[in-house]
Amino acid sequence: MRYLLIILSLFTLSISQTEEITNDSLAVLINQSKKELLNEVKYIDPLIGKKGGIEINPLYTLIYDEGFSFSASISMFPKDKNIEIAMPIALKSIEGNDMQARFRIDLLYRYFLGKHRTGRYIMCGLRHADFREYDYYSDDYVMSNEYSRQGISFGVGSRKFSESGIYWGWSFYAGKYLTGSDDDNSVFVNFEFLKFGITF
Repeated sequence: MRYLLIILSLFTLSISQTEEITNDSLAVLINQSKKELLNEVKYIDPLIGKKGGIEINPLYTLIYDEGFSFSASISMFPKDKNIEIAMPIALKSIEGNDMQARFRIDLLYRYFLGKHRTGRYIMCGLRHADFREYDYYSDDYVMSNEYSRQGISFGVGSRKFSESGIYWGWSFYAGKYLTGSDDDNSVFVNFEFLKFGITF
């Protein structure tokens, strides 16, 4: 009889310990679920219902003092995807300088590294650029040739979207022209800072 009581006591103790472990495990799971839910609730996606955006780079115009210049981008935000497809465009009035493109347009594929479509991203892209060559031996730099070049690029950047629809970002990318003349200057670098835009 004594042994039976000892066995029953040990069995009861093991059951109570199992219940405590189960209860603790359930509590941990509930807490984890609450934290995950709160993280989702805290972030409100400002791109819900938005299909694209337009942005400009005011520094591009302010810094360049050799004539007219303009830089802008058109972006598309595919629904339910962690990417952005952007088309930056730049214009410059260049006289006597065939080292810089007077017109260029990029097609950039940006992949965001975080859970949501904001913050840091990596990108790859294609570029088309138009150039002009000038006769440096003439007094008024007469244009002697006009040509275009195409290339590829890779880079990084960041985006910050507000609930009002305004956003800003920066990007740095480098690439190489694969077609066209003047192969000695085939590498290009772009750094864009404080580009402001609005979503639609």
